[in-house]
Amino acid sequence: MYELSQAVRTRGWFTILRAAYPEAEELRARDVTGAYLAGAGLNSVVPARGGDFLKLFLVHRRVPKARYSTLIATFAPETLPEIVLSTGFVIWALAHGFLPVPVSTNDIPEFDVSFVMTHVLISLAVTVGAGAALFLVVRFGRRRVRGLAARVRQGCQILHCPRRFVVGVGGPQALSRLVRLLAMVCFLKAVGLPVTVNTAILVMAAQSAGRIVPFAPASAGLRVAMLAYGFPAVTDKPIDVASITSFWFTVGAVHLVGGLLISIGVLAATFGTLSPKKALAAIKLARVQTAAAATR
Repeated sequence: MYELSQAVRTRGWFTILRAAYPEAEELRARDVTGAYLAGAGLNSVVPARGGDFLKLFLVHRRVPKARYSTLIATFAPETLPEIVLSTGFVIWALAHGFLPVPVSTNDIPEFDVSFVMTHVLISLAVTVGAGAALFLVVRFGRRRVRGLAARVRQGCQILHCPRRFVVGVGGPQALSRLVRLLAMVCFLKAVGLPVTVNTAILVMAAQSAGRIVPFAPASAGLRVAMLAYGFPAVTDKPIDVASITSFWFTVGAVHLVGGLLISIGVLAATFGTLSPKKALAAIKLARVQTAAAATR
């Protein structure tokens, strides 16, 4: 059911892609779904979201004349509803005191002045360096910058039609969250944790808050801490931390295995082989064929 929520979400990306390339009738919804699920499964084991490149590559095979810069830009509208929904859950957690936010000046740790000044100087140097690099890029590459800006605007074309964006992108995202909520209820029952509306929302809030921290061990710790504090507060019953840890482990393991199996299945169906070596060779051949088709 968790992977089903991912499949539902892909409808929004398909809408964005069709808005960017309305003439690309050869691009089907199932192609986008397969590309998204294959990349999402690979993201579970490849660092720095390497699976996103697989998503783009598989979509590019269906639309050879598409520019990768435009395809990358389509990720921006696709993540906007996710940001809004995640922010709503985090605000709910903050309102109920489930996030470790200082409530007084005594809770704020003291810092050495030299430590602060060092970081200020580093930040200033980075800002000046970034500004100088931006100036050089604009000064000597205006034509390319204008071309890149045009391709980015094309990728965000869906934002020029608010109704289509809300219905075609926000709708699938909201439905995807609902399916994910039902999946979390099943996981809660599987490990013996109490299942109520508040506990289900708490789990979704913890999942959203965990995305604030980009490092997996720290984000996992934040999620466990939120649930360890939140479950007794919303259920008035003591909860074993081991059960909460087991819950997140179960969710992560099922998502990892399910995502990888789907990714392997999509790649096998796309390239006709289960051998990684043959798949890589097929990908290289597909890149050459796609590049040749784009130049016609």
